[in-house]
Parts: sequence; C-alpha cells; structure tokens
Amino acid sequence: MTDLFLDCEWAGVLAGELVSIGLVSLDTSAVFYAERDPLPADPTPWVAAVVYPLLERGAYALTDGAMTRAMRGFLATIKQPRVLFDCATDRVLCQRVLDGHDLPRPGDLGAMPRALRWQQLHDTGPALERWWQWQAPAGPPRHHALNDARALRAAWLTLWGL
Repeated sequence: MTDLFLDCEWAGVLAGELVSIGLVSLDTSAVFYAERDPLPADPTPWVAAVVYPLLERGAYALTDGAMTRAMRGFLATIKQPRVLFDCATDRVLCQRVLDGHDLPRPGDLGAMPRALRWQQLHDTGPALERWWQWQAPAGPPRHHALNDARALRAAWLTLWGL
C-alpha cells in the first residue's frame, strides 16, 4: 500500500469550488499538484488575498477534464493507493476531480483508479502547527495545497514517531 497525503484549497465559503489540489507520498517520490483553469471567479476575499497569490499557474493550471485525466493517470502509477486527509472537504473535492468535475460529457478521462482507499486523520492540528512554526519564517508558504499536503505528511510522521 502507498500512502498519499492530500490537501486542497477551495474558493467559496461552502467549499464547493476547488482551487488547487496536492498529493504527496510518504517517501515523497510521488507528487501530484494541479490548479483549476479557469479559477473560480468569485472567491472569498481571504482566498483572493492569501491563496490566489500562491498559485503557480503555467503547466499546473488545468481544465477540469485535463485535471481529471492527470490525476487518474498519476494514481494509475501508484500501487494500492491510500489517500490520507485531515479535512472531509478535501476528500470530497478530490473525489469530484476523480469523477470528472460534473462535466456533462467528460470524454476519455482515463480509467478510474482501482482499489483506492481513503483514511481520515484526526487530531493532526497540534502537530501541523508545530511543523509550520518550525518552518517559519523562511519555509514554504502555508495555504498552498502541495505545501499543506507535505505538512500533513510531516505531522503524521510526528504523530506516529517515525
């Protein structure tokens, strides 16, 4: 089994619009990062001020169909993937990407990953905060989906004493 740590950033108060998504494996050899293109047009002021400036765009900016194809292709390379997440919204948004983002006629988006498992992590808050404090001030910026996925990985390692 290969553990993948997940984080998503979203634009709305109700967390219905994905902005970016990051996955990183326990050994850090497998990494997935993508941003929606176009971005949600009406983000909260906080997302517009904090999250949007951190986005990398370029090759990471993907249409919904391209993002689904890329994520399915990434997961196809992972042996027995298990996605670990600390926020239920992240799991919902990741599943939406896998399902094709509600595209009316999704076309060829690649095969849906088989044997994908999910596990919610609980009580990671204190370990996450310690990791972010340790990273400050010169570390990676918080509220970037891939950086936050890496932080979740580090918190999990700390909690399990690894």
